[in-house]
Amino acid sequence: MNKARYNLDEMLESAIREKGAKEFLQRIEARDRRRQRRRRTFVYSFAACLAILLVGGWRFSYNTRVAGYAFDPVAGQMGGSEITALMQERQIKEALIKIDEAREILAEEMAHPSSDDPEYRIQLETDQQELDFLSAVCAMRQGRYFKAKHALKEIAADSGAFAEEARTLQATF
Repeated sequence: MNKARYNLDEMLESAIREKGAKEFLQRIEARDRRRQRRRRTFVYSFAACLAILLVGGWRFSYNTRVAGYAFDPVAGQMGGSEITALMQERQIKEALIKIDEAREILAEEMAHPSSDDPEYRIQLETDQQELDFLSAVCAMRQGRYFKAKHALKEIAADSGAFAEEARTLQATF
């Protein structure tokens, strides 16, 4: 009798342990399923956001390029320079190189002007504004939306020679 009771106690204790182990394993499996569901949701959300950013960025870039190529840099006050000729030939990288070279020459001239005439100083400032404007148009033609938007905003904020053209371009994209 004593032995049967001992076996019954052991069996009861074993059943309780087994039930606890099953519940513990079920909780672990449920936790793992929740983690997998969260991971899957995160991955799908990340992929959707990435797709939206890529498509949206492509759209910004496309609209910026269209607006940049619709604008003719030769019309109006500008024209006849090697930079605008390169821009018309769609050689934007070469035009940007020429703009940088012209900026260096202009900076040197502004630091040590060859004339004391106030009209000459005004002309140098206008040339600087023209280079900034042409650089913004080049950024547009490259599809660099944020760089072009920022540059045009700065040009439009100044009351320089190209503020009106910058406002017009800024409104197009």
